[in-house]
Amino acid sequence: MRRNTAHQVEGLVRGSIAAILNVTGETWTELGAAVGLTTDTVSRRQKGTSAWTLADLGRLADHWRIAPSSLLSGPTEALAKLDVERVKAIRSAKGRPARDGVLVA
Repeated sequence: MRRNTAHQVEGLVRGSIAAILNVTGETWTELGAAVGLTTDTVSRRQKGTSAWTLADLGRLADHWRIAPSSLLSGPTEALAKLDVERVKAIRSAKGRPARDGVLVA
């Protein structure tokens, strides 16, 4: 009988999302609003209480303008696929700095 436990890929996804949020400066509330989820839903998914769905990954990827598969590959891959100009736009909308193509956390 199979146990109902999380697969390691779920940790990679949560790690990818956390890394991107750190770079963009977005909060769970702002991310939820951008992809049509409540703050509580984002919180549960990032804490591992519930899993991100494929549709969620598609919406997150669309928001950040990366391939959904980048989120499955882990934080390093996800961050490498981010477009600096997209991150600058997100940070700028929040009043956060970005300089010379180098992202400032």
